[in-house]
Amino acid sequence: MITRDTSLIFREWGKRELLALALPFLSALLLGCNSESLGKIVSVHARAETTPVPHDDDAADDPAIWVNETSPNDSLILGTDKRGGLQIFDLYGNQIEYLDIGRINNVDLRANPHNESNTIVVASQRNPARLVVFLIEHEQGTVNFEVAHEVELPEPYGICATVHNGKYFAVLNDKNGTFHQYEITPTYDIKLVREWTTETQPEGCVVDDVAQKIYLGEEGVGIWWLSALPQDPPDMVSVARIGEHSLTADIEGLTLYHGASKTYLIASSQGNNSYAVFDTADHTYKGSFRVSASRKFDGTSDTDGIAATTLAVRGMEEGFMVLQDGENTKPKANQNFKVISWSDVRKKLDLD
Repeated sequence: MITRDTSLIFREWGKRELLALALPFLSALLLGCNSESLGKIVSVHARAETTPVPHDDDAADDPAIWVNETSPNDSLILGTDKRGGLQIFDLYGNQIEYLDIGRINNVDLRANPHNESNTIVVASQRNPARLVVFLIEHEQGTVNFEVAHEVELPEPYGICATVHNGKYFAVLNDKNGTFHQYEITPTYDIKLVREWTTETQPEGCVVDDVAQKIYLGEEGVGIWWLSALPQDPPDMVSVARIGEHSLTADIEGLTLYHGASKTYLIASSQGNNSYAVFDTADHTYKGSFRVSASRKFDGTSDTDGIAATTLAVRGMEEGFMVLQDGENTKPKANQNFKVISWSDVRKKLDLD
């Protein structure tokens, strides 16, 4: 090995040259110390994937997970095909039903507070502009169309659901930034109870049923929260903005993971194909992850909707996440949804 006395080099250079050499390294060091601004992006791999949507181009959009309390292995994954309808999958990602109902964009669900035998699924339909209601019959494990309500929003986009004090609410937004909060009545009618606006286009939203907080994404701005109670003023509080915590426009899907000791908010940062994780107790940023390609499955990119659950399945005992994949490449096919293990995320980001 050839060695060299580098002290000779430094003795030959002046202070100005040394400073010029050191500045880039000092800048990188200072930036690297600020993990809050740069964020930590780790990689995990998909454990499973769903059958592709039947339509090509940009079609798959938003997932939801129904947990079958009496027979967990018979739980379902729902996925929207915004060019045609609603896909129903088993936990292995196999399509078991397709509801050809039109351009369903986003979807969410909660147990029916008025009828213990079913779960209410709400979905946004872009054209015609409607709020669509489906019912999951618990005993049969089937998803059935119930009713579609016309709404006074030009192009419904995102939707999220919550139950509070025995009432079921759906929050629907459109591309212009208008939010309508509806109560879903025991007869599946809708009643507008509150409305507000964002300055620019939103989409993803999710509700923490325990804290009664709505989290919403304003695609080119950031993440906000506000009270989910219809009697409260819709005062939005910032959680994170584009440019912070590795967030890169657009902010798309949002979901919550309710762990034993903490609840985490996860956001799809579409611009850099990553997912940011926040502790909902104080909205502390915990890091970001990507879904990278493995020998069996491709990674995810351009993700719209996401969903998470603590439901334990074989090989994913701490629950799992479902993420829309904008480019399904292994093999090359129409878009689909990928499934990842929450424990992989927890371990990589050192979460509680």
